[in-house]
Amino acid sequence: MFALFWLVGALLLPAPGQAFSAVGSSSFRQAAIDPANHWQRVQAAGKLVFGTAADYPPFEFYNSNFELDGFDIALARAIGAALGVEVEFRDYAFDGLLNAVVLGQVDAAIGAISVTPERKQLVDFTNLYYIGNSVALARKDFARTITSPTDFAGLRVGVQLGSTYQQWAQRNLVDKGVIAQEMLVPYATPSEMIRSLRAREIDVGLLGQATAQLAEQRNSDLHIVGLSFNQQQFAIAAPKGSNLVAPLNQALITLQSNGTFARLVEQYLQTNPNHVTPDPDEAVVENAPATPAPIPCVHNMAFVADLNFDDQNMTAPPVLAPGQDFVKSWRVLNDGTCDWQPNFTLAYVRGNRIEASMSGNPTAVGRVVRPGETIDLSVSLRAPQVPGLFQGFWQMRDDLGQSFGQVVWVGIQVPDPNPPPPLPPTTTDLNPNLRADANFIGAGQCTTVRWDIENVRAVYFIEGGNLQGVGGHDARTVCPGDTTTYTLQVVDVNGGVHDFPITIVVNAAPDYTVHFWADNVNLGGGQCTTLRWDVRNVQAVYLNNEGVPGVSAREVCPGATQTYTLTVIRRDGGQETRQVTINVNAPPSPQQPPAIRRFSVSSNLISPGSCVNFSWSADNAQGVNLLRNGGAIVAGGPSGGSAQDCPDAVGLYEYKLVAYGVGVTEQVLTVNVRG
Repeated sequence: MFALFWLVGALLLPAPGQAFSAVGSSSFRQAAIDPANHWQRVQAAGKLVFGTAADYPPFEFYNSNFELDGFDIALARAIGAALGVEVEFRDYAFDGLLNAVVLGQVDAAIGAISVTPERKQLVDFTNLYYIGNSVALARKDFARTITSPTDFAGLRVGVQLGSTYQQWAQRNLVDKGVIAQEMLVPYATPSEMIRSLRAREIDVGLLGQATAQLAEQRNSDLHIVGLSFNQQQFAIAAPKGSNLVAPLNQALITLQSNGTFARLVEQYLQTNPNHVTPDPDEAVVENAPATPAPIPCVHNMAFVADLNFDDQNMTAPPVLAPGQDFVKSWRVLNDGTCDWQPNFTLAYVRGNRIEASMSGNPTAVGRVVRPGETIDLSVSLRAPQVPGLFQGFWQMRDDLGQSFGQVVWVGIQVPDPNPPPPLPPTTTDLNPNLRADANFIGAGQCTTVRWDIENVRAVYFIEGGNLQGVGGHDARTVCPGDTTTYTLQVVDVNGGVHDFPITIVVNAAPDYTVHFWADNVNLGGGQCTTLRWDVRNVQAVYLNNEGVPGVSAREVCPGATQTYTLTVIRRDGGQETRQVTINVNAPPSPQQPPAIRRFSVSSNLISPGSCVNFSWSADNAQGVNLLRNGGAIVAGGPSGGSAQDCPDAVGLYEYKLVAYGVGVTEQVLTVNVRG
């Protein structure tokens, strides 16, 4: 057991001689809402607004489709569905997130926020929904193990600004003389800290275990050097005295009872839900009573508008030439309680790619901005020299370097000057892989329609007669009032128009739900897809007459077109069926090289003697080989299959999937066996 104990939360400790910022003060004004009628106001609006800080994967982040994603985001959406209201998100700087709650700019905040006594003086919390550990992350060549505060002696320690890691390090390392003040390096975002760690600008970084493990998987030069310091205890924050806390607690209980919470833990955190779900007795948070207090200086910023280069929420980023200079401008609002000073700055903090800073430098506000005033801010940028889509995020900072307010971004695309020539598809080649997360939903629920298609002239999504231009790899969330058919219209390179319909069935009965769908209903010969179903509040479920759990999935690899039947026995004894037909087209041309569509492992970090499970699927492959450090585990395996391996010695193992046919395609995964 490690002797170092973590204080988990996210309040900013001041530097020596520095007064607490608004977040660290107990002198907040009450939120600009009536706490006693907060829930009623949310119900009347039909919308629950969450603040978050979207730079803490796997809890909250922007995915490759430039959409908010992550465990907390999915949990908030599920809470909204359970409460029967729409959910909206606003992205804030983490160390200013509670400001938005206190000022009433959002209804609640979710963003890996830990409960601390100091925070309970500012906001009320729901019951705990997650319990986890804190760790120290370092480079692979860092040979020491961190087990106590004294192990940090002589080290440059990175922390996120406004987090309890900063608070703990200030109290236990700086104030006790273990390291000097200048050796404690705060960062606006975890991604900034990880970049500095890799660049050897700091020696260790402090952050949550799930986020550190993800960073370890994505960066082969990093590893965790200290485990299980103490528990993180995450909850949702709401304004002080708000009666919204009780409905949020009830929604959390519902999601834990019906299996939704466990499913989200497995999907996003890839761990056993029992390891992170607090027991009912441990989950209860005793909130501190509200006390009248004077109104302090609270900084906050709200995004108003893009003044130019509007990327339409990254659905239509402006096209710029490589190296083109341009100026991006935003209109923002001071919706805090005190003035912004001229030396406050708007600064770049992170992006989807390393070039997303676009050579931008912090820009000063330049004048005093009073509460309630707007100001137009601009930054001089240069488009990257490499082609691609780029999204860079910017935050406001005060004269002490503390970030606050909503995050703004600039999104552009740089075209490839030498794109590969398109391959003219025939009509039979067009397969947009049109699918929905759930084809059958209950009244008032939503689902997301997704598609993937390339080498076509244009793609349109048709909803209610409205035709909207969309990307080839894109998605749209729909909330039909009743059973509705949507159409994806594809214009091929020759100008031919092809319509692909998808029907979302809305069940009228609210007491049970039956959803049955497939990831892909159009396959080539030898390909596989996954059947998925989500059935609740019924007696029994059968897939092709085989009893199955109510919420599950199964990979199928039909040799020919096949219909799968899901049979449901309702609680009243009645029976319903749902069917999904998987169309299997002719085998792929032998002239096509093999392509690995999926190669995954159950865990990248195990202990000696434990086992890992691999699964894969490949197109146009005669067979596959699975190699461990060059030695074969599977030889001549099917193009879609799975295997298990149990390495018994400590070390880093390289697993290579080799798909062969007309040529060879390889993909590599690593598994770290650590004692």
